Amino acid sequence: MKVIENVIKNAILLKPNENVLIIYDEDKKKIADLFFKACEELGAEVYSSKIRRREETKREPPLAIKEAMKFSDVILAITSISLTHTKAVREARKYGARIASMPGINEKMFPALNVDYKELAKECKAIARLFEKARRIKIKTKLGTDLALEKGRRKVQIDDGILDKPGSLHNLPAGEVGIAPLEDSASGKVVIDTCMVGVGKISSPIEIEVKRGKIVKISGKEEARKLKRILRKADKNAKILCEFSIGMNRRAKLIGEVLNDEKAFGTCHVAFGDNKSIGGRNESKVHLDGVIKRPSVWFDGKLIVENGKLVV
Repeated sequence: MKVIENVIKNAILLKPNENVLIIYDEDKKKIADLFFKACEELGAEVYSSKIRRREETKREPPLAIKEAMKFSDVILAITSISLTHTKAVREARKYGARIASMPGINEKMFPALNVDYKELAKECKAIARLFEKARRIKIKTKLGTDLALEKGRRKVQIDDGILDKPGSLHNLPAGEVGIAPLEDSASGKVVIDTCMVGVGKISSPIEIEVKRGKIVKISGKEEARKLKRILRKADKNAKILCEFSIGMNRRAKLIGEVLNDEKAFGTCHVAFGDNKSIGGRNESKVHLDGVIKRPSVWFDGKLIVENGKLVV
């Protein structure tokens, strides 16, 4: 399949004889098999390990798999729930594994996978240079988002999908640039209008009020009630606003699923919970991304994005 071949050759940059570990659960077996075949055809040594479906983003894989991850050149996490924020992934990166995380991947996301990765990287790096200079960020939307946060000197995270260095980690589909903001800096209101981890596709927007980096009020209909239930079951750090990112993938179309929609050009997203894997200090059992359509974004008072369109 050409889309899988594009990913293997131009994003993962797989070489013959590299050791590839594919971690999957039952729901993702079909796609895992496609990647297994493509990697094998390129001459890699491929192993696959099935795990039980996780319900929390911080639940660790079994010990045997954690150990295998340390000695793999490439890890493909083709799972229903993300492994990105686990200690197993952090440890494997220290050993040099290149990791592609695909939580919730399905065939509807294949158009976003079939991107020109060199061009995507070029556009991501251009917006990242603006991010690097910024200290204060403002986000607004016509639905009522009005949020301010501070980047400080935090490192900008570029997710262009290209696994070109030992220890590199990317989502697939790829295409976002963002930061872990200073944990006590975010203040204002966020209106999630597209989709959210644990909640799903949004039909009635969720209004979230944040003070000093923490959720203080959630308003809305059934989607808002669902988010409240998720947070009640989580730890206290789940209410911390832990990420802000801008979508950069022009091939991604909105389908109501976070892995895809958070990469779509013309969106941004915030997340609540864990951010240690993206340069932050907040540790939580969850990482709850919420996607916002057509934002306007300012860096240090300069308009960068207007109604979802880059203006620089």
